[in-house]
Amino acid sequence: MDRSFFNFAISLYIPSFFIQLGYGLVSPIMPIYAKSFGVDYAMVALVTTVNAVGRLLSDVPLGAVSDRIGRKPLSVLGPLIITVSALLSAFAGSFYELLVYRFFTGIAMSMWMVARSAMIAESIHPSIRGRVMSTFQGVNMIGTTAGPAVGGIVAQLWGIRAPFLFYGGSTFVSLLTSLAFIKETNPSKRGSRDHVPKVGLRQVAKLFTFPVIMAAFANFVNFIRFAARSVVIPLFAADVLNLSPGEIGLVLSASTMANLVMVTPAGYIVDKFGRKKGLVPAFLMTGLVFALYPSARDFTSITLYSVLLGIASGLGGGATQTMAADLAPEGYRGFFLGFWTTIGDLGSAIGPVALGIVADVSGLKMPFYVLAGLMLTASATTQLFVRETLKTRPFDHEKRQ
Repeated sequence: MDRSFFNFAISLYIPSFFIQLGYGLVSPIMPIYAKSFGVDYAMVALVTTVNAVGRLLSDVPLGAVSDRIGRKPLSVLGPLIITVSALLSAFAGSFYELLVYRFFTGIAMSMWMVARSAMIAESIHPSIRGRVMSTFQGVNMIGTTAGPAVGGIVAQLWGIRAPFLFYGGSTFVSLLTSLAFIKETNPSKRGSRDHVPKVGLRQVAKLFTFPVIMAAFANFVNFIRFAARSVVIPLFAADVLNLSPGEIGLVLSASTMANLVMVTPAGYIVDKFGRKKGLVPAFLMTGLVFALYPSARDFTSITLYSVLLGIASGLGGGATQTMAADLAPEGYRGFFLGFWTTIGDLGSAIGPVALGIVADVSGLKMPFYVLAGLMLTASATTQLFVRETLKTRPFDHEKRQ
């Protein structure tokens, strides 16, 4: 399905920007806010994990729902729930109440993410998917670049709960934009049901070969990295380097800004040379940078390492999501992308708690070494076992029968 780039930007990029802006607003203070309820590091990590669990439990069911009822309903309902949950989080009376709101935020994010991924797969030709995904990531990065710095300043001026109010306002803008501009892309909901192949679950199951499972492992590791960035780095900066919330926000924003610089070259690499050409060096370089973090001594050094982290991780662009779009079968795109997102959310759910336990047992430096080993492992397995999908058609069920 062809749509103008302008319409695509209005209907998907702008709502995503405001969702990510809101997420960025609370990212530098989320672990500190959770710690204010008097819990230990492993419990602090639960604010990230419970959010991931909400996504984890709903990704596949919501993907299947989007195949049946369309992409737009979930694209509107998701931002609505996030808005309400963000506002309620600002007035949470206990740590466990906060966890409930974070859980529902996770479900809402799953609605948005699965529907959004299916829209891209249905709207964009494979030859330019890498650039579209990378640009999409870049738009998200702009939101998350501004978010942490603003959120840290808001917390210093009006208290640690105030960023959640701004979060709610930002996602409300996303809700209005989604409601007004997003167009349905599911062929079965646009009067084109006869053109949708009758793909059975048996045919879809044939797609899950060993190389596909290894690609999903790369996605799993990628999401551990995302989750670790929002938990381990802020805690290390606060408790080891004694940085303020505002300084922590600047550290995270510096990393995101460096990632943003890589948007154009990363998209070009995965479209011109292949998805693996972005992923393998990105994992390798990210692992090496994580190994440097324990040597940070002040704001300047941790900011430098965070910039390097942004450059290294940005090299992969949206390669894992591009792979998923390459492989997603027409007629079951939502289902397959729900599975793919579930694998990533497993990383988000397991990673923070595991790293939090490591921090409780061995200190806040050890999680960085664990992350370094994991990234290097993912680099090796991707190079050895994952097949290139650049020239792979999304899924031709007739040829696979």
